Amino acid sequence: MGNTQSALAETRRPRLGLDRRHLALLAGAFFLALSFTAKAQDQATLVGSVTDASGAAIPGAKVTVTRPDVGFTRDLVTNSAGEYTAARIPIGDYVITAEATGFQKLVRSGITLQVGQTLRVDLPMTVGQVNQEVTVKGSAVKVETENATVSDVVSGSQIQDLTLVGRNYQMLTILTPGAAPEDSWDPTKLGHNSQAGISFNGTRDYYNNFEIEGAQNNDTSSGGPSPDTFPALDSIAEFRISTSNYGADVGMRAGANIQVITKSGTKEFHGDAYEFVRNDHMDANDWFVNRQIDPPGGHAPKRPLKWNLYGYTLGGPFYIPGHYNTDKSKTFFFWSQSWAKYREGSTIFNTNTPTLRMRQGDFSECDPASPNFNAIADSGCSLPKNPATGADFPGDIVPIEGPQRSHGLASGTNPRGPEHQRQDDGVRAVYAGYLDPKPFTRPLDG
Repeated sequence: MGNTQSALAETRRPRLGLDRRHLALLAGAFFLALSFTAKAQDQATLVGSVTDASGAAIPGAKVTVTRPDVGFTRDLVTNSAGEYTAARIPIGDYVITAEATGFQKLVRSGITLQVGQTLRVDLPMTVGQVNQEVTVKGSAVKVETENATVSDVVSGSQIQDLTLVGRNYQMLTILTPGAAPEDSWDPTKLGHNSQAGISFNGTRDYYNNFEIEGAQNNDTSSGGPSPDTFPALDSIAEFRISTSNYGADVGMRAGANIQVITKSGTKEFHGDAYEFVRNDHMDANDWFVNRQIDPPGGHAPKRPLKWNLYGYTLGGPFYIPGHYNTDKSKTFFFWSQSWAKYREGSTIFNTNTPTLRMRQGDFSECDPASPNFNAIADSGCSLPKNPATGADFPGDIVPIEGPQRSHGLASGTNPRGPEHQRQDDGVRAVYAGYLDPKPFTRPLDG
């Protein structure tokens, strides 16, 4: 008996191991498919009427809406008024087929759905046999007749072809009529510091609403207009900017509503890899730096600048040869990853920084009548007055030891000795005379 049980256990173990592998595989496929289903891209709607040659409605007609590149199909039946609605379907190129008893089969192709669009495509049918087919090719009328939304779509070709310095998609929103960017907005970089400071039709930029795949993309915790996520340009299929009269389904805020849709996988694998580079070897130097070349004809120091924006995308069908999705028609993926690295120096200009002469008490560079006059150093500079007489110091030189001590302008004791104390006092006096609007009239604390 013991040997029999042992033999049975030995024969069952391989089958149990195989079942576990199958379960793990199916579970992985299930969660993978679930994750892709969550990103359904259900951002457009098709509506229309099926009629005969006289314009009378055809109820009960079968309407099939198909997007061939991803194998998407939705079967519909017209209602008593001959109308059909394919709501919340992915954007892309569609083929619509209509069939009804006593009428020829109608195939309508060349129909493109854009993000947030409700497109009407009416289907007039011709009397005839069902096995006869009428094919109509051509784009549908692009006039918006189903709602009063004022909006604009930035297409994938615009995203790819228009030059964007910082590869920030928000720059393209200013192509919309009524958009006015704030002067302080810097769209040349990505991240929370590059939030879109754009007013649409006079509303505050804080009132704008950003969405990705129909989900909110606002940094609501900061109370500002910054999106949480900045998708890479190569991953964006298109986006719509609705500025007024949009419906309650998207009207979260009083400003513009920006709906971003990313690309999806198709039956064929596709992707790209890229890097965009800016650096100081290819860029001109800062104009203000060049302005200070001394002597003329010399070489100004160049501000360090290194930008590297790189990444990749990959999309296609998810399938297991011989087991799952062998015709590549029902499960797809699209993956995007990008990086942005900014290394740059800052050009710091402070006209109130004392020159070497000033730090020694000599303010002659601020005096237009002096041979030492320096136009750059003179910017924002005023000649110090002797508080005892109210007149300029002779030669524009503030004595290191003199009246300023008696007026309490320099105080404190330097532990290194009297000589260092006199230097500290002089520096205090010079800085007071240069930085204070009324030089040498305010005591300095040590």
